[in-house]
Amino acid sequence: MLTRCLPGLVRSSCAQGLRVLAVVALGLGLLGVGARPAAADGNPPPLPGKSYDYAYDGADVQHPERAWLGRVFVHERVAATPERPVPLLVFLHGTNKDLVPYRWMDSGDDGDLRRIVGRLVDAGKIEPVLVATPSSVVESAISQAYNAWPRFDLDNFVARTAERLKGIATIDLSRVIVAGHSGAGCNLKGGLVTATQAKNHPFAALSIDTCQRPDIARHLVRLPVETKVIVTWQDMTWPSRALEDFETAFKHARKRAAFPPGTVRTLDHMMPRGNNPHDSMVQTTLAKYLPVLVPPSPSGGAATVAAAR
Repeated sequence: MLTRCLPGLVRSSCAQGLRVLAVVALGLGLLGVGARPAAADGNPPPLPGKSYDYAYDGADVQHPERAWLGRVFVHERVAATPERPVPLLVFLHGTNKDLVPYRWMDSGDDGDLRRIVGRLVDAGKIEPVLVATPSSVVESAISQAYNAWPRFDLDNFVARTAERLKGIATIDLSRVIVAGHSGAGCNLKGGLVTATQAKNHPFAALSIDTCQRPDIARHLVRLPVETKVIVTWQDMTWPSRALEDFETAFKHARKRAAFPPGTVRTLDHMMPRGNNPHDSMVQTTLAKYLPVLVPPSPSGGAATVAAAR
């Protein structure tokens, strides 16, 4: 966008010219591609779709601590063709000591995945996707990172999400992406770890600024080769983590595995912007990697993701 006049132009003519260019650019969508205008009262713009809620009580496995509240967001472009299979992003939040329901899906302080992902869809940067999050409000199961999300069952969550979406949207089961943020990636017997042990192997697993345990690093590397593994972190906050040990363990396991070409096992040290770098990592990671994993495609087919080292 132009911000000053070129030499030799009369100031009044220049100002008029800039106003004309601004109008033209706005008409072409060059000023904030994909952005939705804010409401007149200054509130956030309307969501670009609709949310649907559902729940699981853990009674079938006699483990009430595995209960969750589910919310899935259906973008309006997904709702327009409910029979077309689309990718599903499953997001596991971190510890929840205040037992806030629907974290990352309610426009709260954490951020709102519906808007984060919706903006990427609206801007044409990714294929329309579904976004679903389980929300744990069981104190014993979500207050401490190292026992958070005990034995989380991704297969069960996806099946119940699909049931809730009957007649509304269709999940492409070959492109389920699971992401774990913060405490969701700290339990060797739960959270992101057990999610990635699903019978239906995830298309991709995103570990976003978690505890960075070396044993979990080795687990992530050893996932089936068809699962694309991306680990992102920042070191501006949370200094107590053994970041170098995690990176060493990950690289060592990756080297020993001798993966075939095309296998994705990525480490990415990021420098997010914002007042809360830890939470900003969610938007920063999704903005960088969703366009790689689910780029816009006229055919809606699965994209090829280059191996990143």
